[in-house]
Amino acid sequence: MIGNFLRKSEPNKPQETKIIPPSPPDPFGSPPPTTVPLEKSLQEKEKQKEQEKIIETKKTLTSNEPKKDFREAQVAEKLFNVLATGTKFSGSIAFQNQLVVNGHFEGQIYSNEGTLIIGEKAVVHAQVEVGNVLISGRFSGNIYASDLTELRNGSEVFGDVKTRRLKVEEGSILNGKCECTAKSIRDT
Repeated sequence: MIGNFLRKSEPNKPQETKIIPPSPPDPFGSPPPTTVPLEKSLQEKEKQKEQEKIIETKKTLTSNEPKKDFREAQVAEKLFNVLATGTKFSGSIAFQNQLVVNGHFEGQIYSNEGTLIIGEKAVVHAQVEVGNVLISGRFSGNIYASDLTELRNGSEVFGDVKTRRLKVEEGSILNGKCECTAKSIRDT
């Protein structure tokens, strides 16, 4: 009995298939598919993005938050110049954004608000006037940094440093006078 209950067709008879014809067209024509909700949602998203930009701009202009670490800002911008390992340069360099020195440099380095990074293998003899300086290698000369001077572990600095903020890691050498001011160096 159970076998007969499950079997609905006889094995030798072909099964019939029903073909359903499409429904006749609407005599008045079908309305075009509506895209209004999609367009409205896109417009709403664009308005929301514009409002977020305005809010973010207001936050940036009115924020009393401390400045981000200069390395974060420079990495975000991805704008930098490199004096590569094995390169020797003598003269003056003026730059914007970021300058990375991994070779040998002798002369003057200037940037209004840029960041100078002296790599681990670098040897620099210079008068430096920049916004920020990060030293991991050897430096001799004077540094005038309007915001931050950072001496990394293993760095050697022989000369005077005038800066607003100074970070010195254990294992670094500073041989010279150091003056930290409450205001930016450029304000003095």
